[in-house]
Amino acid sequence: MKKDRVLQVIVLLQALCLIVMALLVVYRVLLPPKSEPQVPPGGAQGHKDAPAIEPDPVVARVGDEQITEKELNGRLNAQYGDAVLRTLMVQAAIRLEAKAYGLNVTDGEVDDELARMMTGYDGPEAYYDAMKEQLGLSPDEIREDARYRLLLEKIAVRTADVGDDEVEAYIADNPQEFAPHTQLRIAWILSKTEKDADGVIQRLEDGEDFELMAKTYSVDADTAQDGGDLGYIDADDPLADPAMLAAAKELSVGETTGPVKVRDGFAVLRLTEKQTDAQMDPEKSRDQARKEIAMAKLNGQQAIEDGLLAKYHAAVLP
Repeated sequence: MKKDRVLQVIVLLQALCLIVMALLVVYRVLLPPKSEPQVPPGGAQGHKDAPAIEPDPVVARVGDEQITEKELNGRLNAQYGDAVLRTLMVQAAIRLEAKAYGLNVTDGEVDDELARMMTGYDGPEAYYDAMKEQLGLSPDEIREDARYRLLLEKIAVRTADVGDDEVEAYIADNPQEFAPHTQLRIAWILSKTEKDADGVIQRLEDGEDFELMAKTYSVDADTAQDGGDLGYIDADDPLADPAMLAAAKELSVGETTGPVKVRDGFAVLRLTEKQTDAQMDPEKSRDQARKEIAMAKLNGQQAIEDGLLAKYHAAVLP
């Protein structure tokens, strides 16, 4: 479901959220403010050629109130400055460590990672639109963040001692991570009562158009104007309504069922598309398992970052 997919993305991409803040405010926060010409002793009147003091640029107006660039920079620095600075320092430490040990990430590896991140979206454009709307990230910024995360994983693999037997055991214990994933694209018409849902079904049986019915009668404002489209949902998505998923799994593409009792009422469901990803290549499965084990052994991303900052004597200057 679109709303649930957004929640998943926010949970799974916490690092992205930090990069968002960095990329949105780094220009204003980290660049020093424009220096203001100093008035010579005695004031400007005694020095006709002295430059006038430039006023602080105004960035917004609300009625007769003005918000200046200095006020904005001060607030941004107070709220996000520490987080932005840490992000830039961590990226610098990652670059140094990667250079020291000849680690690099290829464009192909970034492409594969982005393809994995796009799972559950209706193509790259839908994914990038969602990231822009929810996190403010451009495609280039998403790609850059993915590259740094992949580098950090390679650093973890190089640092931690992970044996082949551990890798095989991890794959055996976590088959869901490496098995093919089935995704269902579901549309629904949500009603408050079962009686209303029965009325919707009757109209559909009489030949009414599903999308038009969703736009007219669905009480789910988030999907009604899209013809009830919920987007792609993993068949085992823990955030999706279990009754909805169970009913949708029984459908063939193009079939409709209902009413189904869901969390927010009664739904008439239609399965519009179904796709199953290919089985992950065994070698890629082992590489992914090794990364997961290494990151866990080193106590996670933040601990690894802290270790790199300490190694390269990172310090915030007064």
